[in-house]
Amino acid sequence: MRFRRRAAGVALVLAAASFNLLGAPGTAAAQSQGGIVLPVRSHWQTLADSRHVYFSAPGDDAVLATDHDGQVVKKVAGLDGARGMAESADESTLYVALPDADAISVIDTATLTETRRIPTGTDTEPESLALAGDRLFFGYQATIFDSGIGSVAIGEATPTVTLDDNPVWYGKPRLASSPGATDRLVAAESQGAAGMRVYDVGSGRLEETAYSDAVGDVEDVAVTPDGASVITANGYDYYHQRWRLSDLTEEVRYDTGAYPNSVAVDSHGRVAAGIVAGGEWDVHIYRPGETAAYRTVALSPGYADLLDRGMAWAPDGNRLFTTRFPYSGEAVLDIVTDVAKASSTITLSAPPTNPVGTPVTVTGKLTSLAPFPKHRMVTVTRNGVELPDAKVRRDGSFSFSDTPPDWNTYPQYTVTYAGDVRHVPGTATVIVEFVG
Repeated sequence: MRFRRRAAGVALVLAAASFNLLGAPGTAAAQSQGGIVLPVRSHWQTLADSRHVYFSAPGDDAVLATDHDGQVVKKVAGLDGARGMAESADESTLYVALPDADAISVIDTATLTETRRIPTGTDTEPESLALAGDRLFFGYQATIFDSGIGSVAIGEATPTVTLDDNPVWYGKPRLASSPGATDRLVAAESQGAAGMRVYDVGSGRLEETAYSDAVGDVEDVAVTPDGASVITANGYDYYHQRWRLSDLTEEVRYDTGAYPNSVAVDSHGRVAAGIVAGGEWDVHIYRPGETAAYRTVALSPGYADLLDRGMAWAPDGNRLFTTRFPYSGEAVLDIVTDVAKASSTITLSAPPTNPVGTPVTVTGKLTSLAPFPKHRMVTVTRNGVELPDAKVRRDGSFSFSDTPPDWNTYPQYTVTYAGDVRHVPGTATVIVEFVG
């Protein structure tokens, strides 16, 4: 596990922006459901459909299913090293890669029971899964040195398994597909080496249509619902990348921070881009066609990281499920229920020092990518003591003055916007040193 590295701020001026999933003031509980401890101590992938959220847990040999509120429905046990998951379009069948059993498990999602296993071959150790064309594709260990892409003819009564006759991958590739391009399969290198390919699989075979060596070490990959683009989360970069599916030309970069490890695209084309560490925010959410995040989310109140492949959208796009791993040992689910709302960003400025007994003036600005209502106010406290609210001007600026008691030489001022129908709450803090 990577350790979180928080960005250092200016000595006495701390600015915290937007809605913190676990630590927001006042209305936080109504905005989200955070910190749901799951009965698994490992994780490989989070996946969601219209009824369930699934978590594959290789160390537990299980797949955990919850409802959309995080309540456990069932833990499907006995799944040897459960890793990659994929689900049929009608949501009736969940496929789970079992590398420790050299097989793929077939699970009935109505009963959450394993109905059969499909052997993939000795020492294949299947991992990532994706459905494309009329087959289920899986990344696997082809030889001691090379990995490949195999497939299962899932429509057959006794499914035929086909292994790669030309394995070209250093690590087991990450796979992705989309209903918008049903005959296209995307594969990206997962370990060290560079390389991403697009295949036409309409014939049942892998026919390469595009290749790029401009990306590698991919933790997660997702194809947009229109089938036009693919987005990658590369562990070593400080940004997510979007590529044109037809020729794998880079289209845009999402400036998310270090280190990208998860990406999910909802049915409307909104992109959720997750990182391991990068300062304040774990998840950045973008509207289709935009590269400035309209929403940022902080999942971790302390040392707890968003997990690789740890995000999934509800099919209707009304909820975003995120999975993190604190040092207590159990995986934790956070549910963002207000994903349509934009962030409220507050920046503060104050003199680092001020004479004792004289008022200090703090200035600030409230901004967002969505317009605010008129006549807005921000609340102000000094070390938890309420001060008069500050009126926000039309341009988003505000200011207030205060003279703390002489004994309070390091007052902390906290400014909060309570949120509205378009915005989540925002808060920021500044500390001023009073000197004699």
